[in-house]
Amino acid sequence: MHRRWTMTAAAVVAGLAAVLVAGQVAAAPRTIPDRVMLQAEDLGGAVPGPVADDLAFQLLPQPCAGVPVPQPRASRGLSADHGPRARVHENVARYPRAGAKAYLDTLKAQLATCRAGGGDNGFRTVAEDHLGPDTVLFEYQYDEGDRWVAYVAAAVGRYVVVVLVTDPVVGAGDLTLANTIASAAIRRAAA
Repeated sequence: MHRRWTMTAAAVVAGLAAVLVAGQVAAAPRTIPDRVMLQAEDLGGAVPGPVADDLAFQLLPQPCAGVPVPQPRASRGLSADHGPRARVHENVARYPRAGAKAYLDTLKAQLATCRAGGGDNGFRTVAEDHLGPDTVLFEYQYDEGDRWVAYVAAAVGRYVVVVLVTDPVVGAGDLTLANTIASAAIRRAAA
């Protein structure tokens, strides 16, 4: 009887260990895969690289500074020059189930609540759901509203994709370029 109990206990322990190991293998990766990120062909041939440490703009925007937004389980950013004046930045964040949509809903609500007006610095919504459901095009205005960067954010399954276009020369982020690049980023995240 003792031997049967020992064998049963050993089988249970082995079964639990197999489930734990399988659970670790099946768990979501801790990083964002390359296939989800923008590639050179999406960026007019520019090879993306790391985001500069001194980037002054948020890659996962939070318009209301003191109000939290849902946080991702993993995120990854990249940057690339695009043409003579534009710099493109991408951030892809992976959320738990329904977390990406929750972030985008929170972002839209914060854009409405904490928006810039007139010559103020801050965020301003340009269009919602313009590239499909759960997308938003917006600007961040700075230098008393005289300069801006262009953002597009989208919830795509478990991912939030944020594209930021800056213009280091004159400070006028190109909204059309942001939409074009964001469309490619959304396709990659959905694949």
